[in-house]
Amino acid sequence: MPYLSWMEGSQPFRHAVVEDPCVLGRDSLASAVAQPALGTVSPAHAALTLLGGVWHVRDLESANGTMLNGVPVDPSQAHPLKNGDELVLGSWRMSYTEGFPGLDGVTFAERVGDLFDEIRLHPERGDWCFADLQQLYLATERLLAEVDSGDLERALLEESLRLTASDRGFLVLRHEPGGWRAVHHVGADAAGTVPPPSVLDYVAREHTAVLSNQPSADPRFERADPLEAGPGPFLCAPLRVEGHGVCALYLEREPGGRPFSRLELATLQAFSRRGALVIHQARLQRRAIDQAEQQGELLRLRSQVQRAEECRGELFAAMAASFRRIQSCVQELPEAAGGVIRFQLERLFTLLDQGPCDDPGGVAGGHPFALAALQEELAGRWAPLLALRQVEWRVAPPPDGAAWWPEGPLLQALDGLVEPLIMQVPRGAEVALQWEREPGYHVLRISLPAVGRSPADGWSQRVLREAGLRWRWTDRALEVLLPEGPEDMPEEPARPLLGLVSEDLGLVSLFQTVAEAGDLTLHPLEAEPPAPPQPMYRFLVIDAKGDQEPEGTIRAYRRHPSFATTPILVVRCSDEDTQRLMEAGATDWLADGFRWETLHQRLRVLRGHTELRQRALAAERLESFRQMAGTLKHEINNPLAVISMQVEMLQRKYPEEAKLAKIGEMVDRIQGLVQVLQRMRETPTEGYADGSSILKLG
Repeated sequence: MPYLSWMEGSQPFRHAVVEDPCVLGRDSLASAVAQPALGTVSPAHAALTLLGGVWHVRDLESANGTMLNGVPVDPSQAHPLKNGDELVLGSWRMSYTEGFPGLDGVTFAERVGDLFDEIRLHPERGDWCFADLQQLYLATERLLAEVDSGDLERALLEESLRLTASDRGFLVLRHEPGGWRAVHHVGADAAGTVPPPSVLDYVAREHTAVLSNQPSADPRFERADPLEAGPGPFLCAPLRVEGHGVCALYLEREPGGRPFSRLELATLQAFSRRGALVIHQARLQRRAIDQAEQQGELLRLRSQVQRAEECRGELFAAMAASFRRIQSCVQELPEAAGGVIRFQLERLFTLLDQGPCDDPGGVAGGHPFALAALQEELAGRWAPLLALRQVEWRVAPPPDGAAWWPEGPLLQALDGLVEPLIMQVPRGAEVALQWEREPGYHVLRISLPAVGRSPADGWSQRVLREAGLRWRWTDRALEVLLPEGPEDMPEEPARPLLGLVSEDLGLVSLFQTVAEAGDLTLHPLEAEPPAPPQPMYRFLVIDAKGDQEPEGTIRAYRRHPSFATTPILVVRCSDEDTQRLMEAGATDWLADGFRWETLHQRLRVLRGHTELRQRALAAERLESFRQMAGTLKHEINNPLAVISMQVEMLQRKYPEEAKLAKIGEMVDRIQGLVQVLQRMRETPTEGYADGSSILKLG
């Protein structure tokens, strides 16, 4: 970071140039650095701007001009600045330095050159420098020999202490703005303490290694928090590792001990750079190993699935043989019972042929099925069961026309939808079948008296849904909607979306596999949420390791209307960041190194939590409806009682008046409706497997 420094009397002043542009002048409101008392300085005299990574000075057409190293500055162009340049604005004289000004390079130093550049400054100490390089080489070899990241970081700290002959040291990590945490420490009195935050903040901000042999008098930290009493000489170097935040090495000697030299600072700087490269390489190697383990786990799962498929085929073959023997034994049974058993065996054979994991969907073929032939087929299939249950069967004449009948075991799936309902019909009751018409559909209506809603088995529902057949419940009747032609087939519903914010291709591949296993569609997203409107996402996953600001990303998505209630899972999240990410709006998190099974299970748990929350909301709405029904009943009963009493009195006085009798009938009808409201309030709810609930009023 560049600095401007100047003297006012005997008092030195400094300004860190962080503004771009940095305006210099007399007006304190228009200038970042101002001298209101100097009349020779214009209100906006000159400006420093960063162009192509180099700071330049430009005169702003001031009254007295600007001098750079004694040469007037042309206002029409910008002039590059170098370390140690002198600027004169009117009578205001200042110096430009690329680092902190006024350091003597011995007691206080920073921004040292490369280690070999420092060695060239001391040619008379060649033997000592050779030994120092040998120690640096051995220390680097030790780092390369470590495998575990924790051991590698500790070895980095220990070798730094040995190279610089320090008494104690710390490897620290910035876990939040303004906060530091000691990851490793070595030396006496190091446990439970943290190096001065002002030093660590300076090193992180300036991106430079620093040396201070008199910390209490160091001008770089005089405006920061005061250092501890009587600190000894110290070295501090930044350690930047990709994806690991900002780290620093802090080494210290006892107060009164031998001061550090520039060569030792250059050695620490060189070693910290090599250490950062080794840690980064170790992390890349660990990531490659994790990806290899994931690939191996995927191969293991595929092999396991293949063995399960083979076992399933053998099991189905054995079951089919048993069913055929049963089929041969039911020929002598009475017609009704034998017909039902043969019918069920036929359905079992169909299920064995399909298999529980086969996908009947995606078949584009189909054919028209005459409604009369379809009704005859269904009546023949259900007649034995109806006869066994002693249920009457009333069938209306079928209309002319045909429905579009896709390929697949749809008759058996329709059996799975209707048979559970027939089993609930009381003996002696009547089941009616009739046809209705809707635009684009023939509606098969099956009236089932005194039968509650009963969900079909999963296989039947899936086959019907994927074949394009829909069904619904209306007033104790099941209605099946059959399309008239292929153009009337409903569109296949889109699979739920799984959003992923990550730049790691290996992670994207892993989530693609998880999405397919969960019947989801993976949709990569950027750190910046897309513009609304957006389709609803079932889950949103944010990779904390591949995002510089995961907290900001979470908050941005939470503010997006399409993600306000979407469960957000943060993966590869460190323990230190968990709390603030959850406070930002994350629903759950996974640390680095998670496996396929863990991720799949965590998404299933999040889906369960979402469904429970939706059910709780539905129950709350239903309870509010019941309370409203009770309130309406009470509010209607009060005026209705007054009206009823007055009508009764008028009827006694005018018994021949017919209109009064009609009013009395209307009052009785309203009282009947009020009783319905009362039943709404008192009747308990009945839940179903799909999470819905109803009030059974009759």
